[in-house]
Amino acid sequence: MNASYIISVARKLGCSIFLLPEDIMEVNQKMMLTLTASIMYWHLKRPTSYSLDADNSSLCETSSISTSDDSASESSIDDSGTR
Repeated sequence: MNASYIISVARKLGCSIFLLPEDIMEVNQKMMLTLTASIMYWHLKRPTSYSLDADNSSLCETSSISTSDDSASESSIDDSGTR
């Protein structure tokens, strides 16, 4: 059921999916790579905005993520990689 779940979540995100749950359960490496690449491509093409943090005057990357389960949430990542 977890294999079906990851495929349905990736489809809802807008990823192109070419594998079946059986490919995940049988650990078909090439098909798993296509799933990973599709999710990475989705992550890279989503819009991000850059803003100047007023507290410490550093450049921060801010992106908003919206899912069907909850409302939009924002995460801020500074240069050191902390949230």
